Amino acid sequence: MTPDLTLPGATLISTCIIAGGILIAAQIFAVEVPFASYVMVALAIFIVLGAGMLVLSCRSRGANPS
Repeated sequence: MTPDLTLPGATLISTCIIAGGILIAAQIFAVEVPFASYVMVALAIFIVLGAGMLVLSCRSRGANPS
């Protein structure tokens, strides 16, 4: 039996999108954010991992992810 990864996947994606929005807003208002490009890449990787968690949880239940 595989664990249900729907809630953690959705939480990971939404948290990364919100954090990315805050980071972009800080750069728009000329706030110096150290390592901003690396943080954005890390957030993008976490979004892909969260999406993978959602797809795998849908497949394990036999549901159609689309």
